[in-house]
Amino acid sequence: MQLFIWKLLLVSGVFCIASVEAAEPLLEIATGQKTVFGKKLAHDDATCWVIEKNGRLEQISIAHVTRFQLMNQVFRPYSAAELRTDLRREFGNDFEIKGTSRYLVVASEGRAGQYLEVFDALYREFRQYFSVRGIEIDNPEFPMVAIIFPEHQQFVKYAAQDGLTQTEGLSGYYERRTNRVALYDNGQAVTKSITGSGVDDFIVAKAGEATSLQDTMIHEATHQVAYNVGLHSRTGQTPKWIVEGLATVFEHPDMRGASQTSPAMRRVNRERYVWFGNYVKSRRKAGSLVDVIANEGNFSRNVLDAYSESWALTFFLMETRGVQYTKYLQKIADRDPMHRYSALERINDFKESFDCELEEMERDFLRYFEKL
Repeated sequence: MQLFIWKLLLVSGVFCIASVEAAEPLLEIATGQKTVFGKKLAHDDATCWVIEKNGRLEQISIAHVTRFQLMNQVFRPYSAAELRTDLRREFGNDFEIKGTSRYLVVASEGRAGQYLEVFDALYREFRQYFSVRGIEIDNPEFPMVAIIFPEHQQFVKYAAQDGLTQTEGLSGYYERRTNRVALYDNGQAVTKSITGSGVDDFIVAKAGEATSLQDTMIHEATHQVAYNVGLHSRTGQTPKWIVEGLATVFEHPDMRGASQTSPAMRRVNRERYVWFGNYVKSRRKAGSLVDVIANEGNFSRNVLDAYSESWALTFFLMETRGVQYTKYLQKIADRDPMHRYSALERINDFKESFDCELEEMERDFLRYFEKL
């Protein structure tokens, strides 16, 4: 049975490339627990990644499959109208749903439109940033969904459905499996945010900073947009410094809105900049760039140092090597998601993308901030 399923998966891939006009087939895959309708993203002998019409990811063990077939139709993502109907069924009439072709926002009555403006503006600014630098990025395949809960208990209950149980002090997260942003509007200044490090797990970013709900929205929406326009892979391993670096760079409104010719200091995220300066002076070891690129240990050892250096390295690369940086992101996003991204591969990809030795890059990196 397992060999038969693997051959069918291979056939579905051939079907996709049979002609330029051919669309991807709709698959039906049943296990003992559920039946999934979607398209194949990747597979090996043991596992298959499938994405459903609503943009939800499923990782299926081939050994657990009881039925598999190619449907006599092509895969077509839900439109915003179809997804809105699904959301109304899920959240009932206690929430309002506002949307565009790109976004759907679920929130308490009278608030969804305000939130939608923030998400939609971030999307436009994100695309504009790369466009003015000559970089074309993909359009989202699925409408992006954000849910903003007015009550903490509602947020906690929803997070538990995503497998997230540590919610104390938490105000928001982006989850790659559901492709949704979930937030809690607590009306207070102190928030924390997380992003899923994998499809089935989370890494809590205990940033401990005093930020507004809008700041949290921008941070999590940047994650969501990056994963939906092809700069990060939803199934592959993207190094955490890249994921958090891009989001922290875009936290600053002048980074999103400033022109290409404006002074770099105008785009600096001051909190991250100050923290990174103190880290370099008092705690950072020489040669740490290797550890940043190859490993993610500092996110568990000292998360504020890790976030500040992720911001600093990303800001430096975007400001001084923007085209190379974007191609580097796309190189990582295009990797085979079924293979582990080793430390050596991470280092080699970085060196090849920026045509550098790490010692030279570290000198340029630190010198850049000394001059700022």
